[in-house]
Amino acid sequence: MDDPAVPINSVKRSYAIVDEIREREIAGTTELANALSLPKSTVHNHLRTLEALGYLVKRGGSYQLSTQFLRLGRESRNSNDLFLHGRQAAKSLADQTNTYSQLVIEENGRGAILLATRWDYERLPPSSRHVYPTHEHLHTNAPGKAILAQFTAKRVHEIVAHHGLPARTDRTLTTEETLTAELTTIRERGYAVDTGEMIQGIVGVAAPVATDEQVYGAIAAYGPASDLRSELDGDLATIVREKAESIREDIVFATLSD
Repeated sequence: MDDPAVPINSVKRSYAIVDEIREREIAGTTELANALSLPKSTVHNHLRTLEALGYLVKRGGSYQLSTQFLRLGRESRNSNDLFLHGRQAAKSLADQTNTYSQLVIEENGRGAILLATRWDYERLPPSSRHVYPTHEHLHTNAPGKAILAQFTAKRVHEIVAHHGLPARTDRTLTTEETLTAELTTIRERGYAVDTGEMIQGIVGVAAPVATDEQVYGAIAAYGPASDLRSELDGDLATIVREKAESIREDIVFATLSD
């Protein structure tokens, strides 16, 4: 598990244990040691440390993630400029266009969804674990491509080299050449489209929220292809771009007022 790219491998082991518990919901020392090919004594020490710090809860002889992660996630999201200045615009976009809207940022070369409207906890089945969308490859969706189009060619190449271009559907762009051409088109027209590249039958349009100094993220509208395909390059694109511009203006105004 040692990685020369990670300065402190013991920290990496702790997070590997956290991720494994996340996948399993609850797990014991032996189970985790076998899954991660680590000595039981090592896993036990990490578990006790994480429990003492409040990040794990012990149930019998097994461990679960604590709600400390919920607090950290909320605080991280609530300090993000795109979320602070874009949440009302995203909700307005969803109401105005009868779509599912999103606010997406880039984190370490991946797309992180800060807000997904109409993602209602109450409508999820009781057994549902993944109650909120999280991270996706940027090249697989409209907001991700809108963000990539704001980056330099060097930065895009670094992201592709690190994360690759895996396919989600048969429409996903999977070569750097086709992605580069798509990003050029996005820059020229000011918005990106997803024609079922991430989820078959679901399409969307997104516009970047950016200034000359910083890329804050993107706002997107999604829905069934049967409802939206004819609107991707029409009124929907215009509305999404207007929402992106209103968010950008709010961020700039707030920055100047500080």
